[in-house]
Amino acid sequence: MKIAVYLGGTSMERDVSLITGQYIGETLKDMGHDVLYIDPALSPDQVEHQSDNNFNIDLEPPSLEEIKDLDHRHIFELLLDGTVASCDFHFIGLHGGIGENGLLQGMMEHLGYKYNGPNASSSSLAMDKHLTKQIMVAQGIPTAEWLIVTHFQWMKNPAKVLATIQEKFIPKVVVKPNSQGSTIGLSILGNLEDLEGALDKAFEYDNKVMVEKYIPGREITASILGNEALPLIEIQPQHGIYDYECKYSEGMSQYKVPAQLDEPETEEIQNHAIRLYRSIGASGYSRVDFRVSEAGEPVCLEINTLPGMTKTSLVPKAAKAAGFSGEELLKEIIEYGKAE
Repeated sequence: MKIAVYLGGTSMERDVSLITGQYIGETLKDMGHDVLYIDPALSPDQVEHQSDNNFNIDLEPPSLEEIKDLDHRHIFELLLDGTVASCDFHFIGLHGGIGENGLLQGMMEHLGYKYNGPNASSSSLAMDKHLTKQIMVAQGIPTAEWLIVTHFQWMKNPAKVLATIQEKFIPKVVVKPNSQGSTIGLSILGNLEDLEGALDKAFEYDNKVMVEKYIPGREITASILGNEALPLIEIQPQHGIYDYECKYSEGMSQYKVPAQLDEPETEEIQNHAIRLYRSIGASGYSRVDFRVSEAGEPVCLEINTLPGMTKTSLVPKAAKAAGFSGEELLKEIIEYGKAE
């Protein structure tokens, strides 16, 4: 087939997406497909094969200034380009922003393009951590206690916001933008003295911030392919938190695949992951992240509808443990996308 691979983009996860897109494109070419790389941050007249590009992820995400210089307002014009429109399948390797919040998916649905991953409405829902948590509660999926703070609330009465958080979340909290990934803008506070700075930091990336109870314990992730849960993975980051550097720098995290959990614990986490996946209407593949508390209780954090496909990414690791090669994994993802 002729397959368009979307990579880069204009979100804070641009660098990660470049690596994801390159991995996807190279694997698809190894499978015999004709690959067209498309970066929504580039103008439509720059649509061309970029097979020789090599990308690297820095230890930090791009700066806000760098991202503000990028523009995706011409995305619909790009999708109408004759070369792009002639593609048999559109593989979205974008993370965050228009690639994961349903905007690009909605455009593709309007144009009748076949693409990977959940549809526009499911993507939009999953990108909003607050709405996703509300669904978890409705479905009986355990999740950490949380509070949403809007930028308006913060600017109008910061003292009230700080007092509410200090009363509700003691002694340790997680502060993060409501619609960001890759731990961008995230802070974990062992005390609340730095709370004001953590909120200011998170508001740089979103006008809604989630303040969440910190759950000490183990980091577990459940990948889903089709309607089946893949083997669980336990992540042991060197920094104690699975931050940007530990996610994307080789050697900065250790992975246990499958996670060292007994069968009932494994099934419980996988069942929670599948229930959330189905509840938001996801399809194709996703990844659901958990903490397992020191008491052994699983706590669901969020769902990722376009999880990474880099050398250190979790879905390829889980798929390999289930017996899928990289080529077989992409073939399955494409088949699910074509069937939607």
